[in-house]
Amino acid sequence: MTSLRLLHVLAETGWSGGEVQLQLLLAHFRRIGWENHVLLAPGAKFAAAARELGAPVYEAPLRRWWRPDLWWKLRRVYAHVRPDVIHFACGRSLLLGGLAARGGPAKTFTIRRIDYPVRRGLLGGFRYTALCDHVVAICDAIGERLRAGGVPAERITRVYDGLDPRPWTGLRAQRQEARDRLRIAADAQVVSCAAVLRPRKGQHVLLAAFARLAAQFPRAILLLAGGGTELERLRAQAAALGLGKRVLLPGPVRPVFDVYAASDLFVMPSFHEGLCNACLEAAFAELPQVVSDAGGNGEIVVDGVTGAVVPKGDVAALAAAIARYLDDDVLARTHGVAGRRRALANFTADRLGPEVEAVVRRLLPAGRLGR
Repeated sequence: MTSLRLLHVLAETGWSGGEVQLQLLLAHFRRIGWENHVLLAPGAKFAAAARELGAPVYEAPLRRWWRPDLWWKLRRVYAHVRPDVIHFACGRSLLLGGLAARGGPAKTFTIRRIDYPVRRGLLGGFRYTALCDHVVAICDAIGERLRAGGVPAERITRVYDGLDPRPWTGLRAQRQEARDRLRIAADAQVVSCAAVLRPRKGQHVLLAAFARLAAQFPRAILLLAGGGTELERLRAQAAALGLGKRVLLPGPVRPVFDVYAASDLFVMPSFHEGLCNACLEAAFAELPQVVSDAGGNGEIVVDGVTGAVVPKGDVAALAAAIARYLDDDVLARTHGVAGRRRALANFTADRLGPEVEAVVRRLLPAGRLGR
């Protein structure tokens, strides 16, 4: 089979669900014999993962669009790598890297990862038609946003994110050890959320909902795992609500498996979302879930079958849904089992790579690659 050279461009410097998915894509393309190259902003955490997968790493000031050296550095990398296909792995990389790639020979695609509205015009839908050949939407909700922003349906393909379910399998058997490490009582009812602490993730809404339930469920504990800009604000909110030691804000938990192993119920109250990796992890860990209707949350969780889906920002609805699971262990267990079954059918890593590979193949001229 003829090899293919891909250049993956990423302007983000942190590590979250998007980087996990990019790592899986590089691993898949490497397995099938395609050649990966990666272009990053200085200091990007993804550099180590790319090198571990044998991909050469290049740098350009992708977070500084006003830098006069950005454009020639981008074009120098393009000329050196001579990619057949360029993958813009985030919105900033599409805008900057896409402008620099215009008129070049490479085919281009991007992956849209969050359900923010896509406006019409240069900074909205136009970039998805003028700066790349195709868009992968990681859930149907994002596909709808793209179409509303003027992107033709034939230029959009839905490919769900995926994870390897094995690390999340059987975590319930490790409950006591995980609770010991997290200093949680053996008989506690643990409601958890594992996510970066930022306003769009909605942890402040979850705190308000939990406050309504605290008296009714005296053994309930709220575990908000993760670091971020909202940590101190959430601690202050918990104190103001009089929740004391019943709300745990430990920062990032390592290993993160302990969060799921220690939990009875997983909650994601986000205002904007893509296909939340933490919800996929919770599903593979066989936890029932209560999620907002943001982004692809309602595509992971089937309301009344694998969990509950409530309107984003609705404190009363969120509290009522959480209470149903705290009050009914059989329902919680049944929905957790159903959620894992659904995740195994739709959201595994072994589906992700081949489906994005199929998008890449469609971009290329007939006969460019063997079957």
